[in-house]
Amino acid sequence: MTEIGFAIYAACVDFMIRAAALAGATYRDANAFMFFVLWPAVTVVLLVVVAWQAVVLRRLERRR
Repeated sequence: MTEIGFAIYAACVDFMIRAAALAGATYRDANAFMFFVLWPAVTVVLLVVVAWQAVVLRRLERRR
């Protein structure tokens, strides 16, 4: 099981290194961007989606 975890980790690091190279940045910059910008942005978007779904469900329940 440890081998699978290491393989996934290595693949993610390799992806980040290649993405950083394509963007002309370092691995450290790409990693910081992912964890300080991209991840919070995705989290906020998902929270908005959940809130919107709750509103839609309430509207549907009131129509019954």
